[in-house]
Amino acid sequence: MSGKIQLFEKRFAIGANTEATVSLLESKQGLFLQLQTQKGGDTEDAVVESKTSIPAALLPEMKRAINEVERILSDRGELDDYDNGLAYQRSRSSVFANESEQEFARILDFYKIRWDYEPTTFPIAWDEEGYVRESFTPDFFLPDYGVFIELTTMKQSLVTKKNRKVRLFEQHYPDIPIKLFYGKDYKALLAKFGIPAYDAEPETQNDTVKRESSEDDS
Repeated sequence: MSGKIQLFEKRFAIGANTEATVSLLESKQGLFLQLQTQKGGDTEDAVVESKTSIPAALLPEMKRAINEVERILSDRGELDDYDNGLAYQRSRSSVFANESEQEFARILDFYKIRWDYEPTTFPIAWDEEGYVRESFTPDFFLPDYGVFIELTTMKQSLVTKKNRKVRLFEQHYPDIPIKLFYGKDYKALLAKFGIPAYDAEPETQNDTVKRESSEDDS
């Protein structure tokens, strides 16, 4: 494993003489997941059957894929952790990253606007060898309008970082519409419906200057 540092490893049996290994490795190209299957366990005669490396930046997309597989299996009654698809869906009630996203989804439901939560992860930065170094996952996609929605209702000190990701997204995917909701926009929307702005912290004068500067840069 020359030039690579192993940060994590998990092994599990998938057959009488076959096991799978999931590893998190670090190299000069960055962090990546390695998925490997082999026969023979740790013996000298062990034979690697397959090996795949995936940039760690795509981990959010992998998690969403696994969630969808869980949903399908639960609907088919083939997931032991849940009695049925409804039980699985209830277990996913906290799928949103924060309460602001959950409230936004409720508003969309009120207006009968179809939405998907974090459906796609887009690479936005690569290294000199073409490996993905950074990715961006917009919060919502509205399929009837063909537009992505990104909320920036977290504390203002993080808004600059979010603005940077959105700018890179727009540079690499100019034909994909995206709408950015700043904290003040989102709070105004919640106020219209009489909903508290759970996630947004009060702005200080310095926060306001930083936000306006970030908006000018975008």
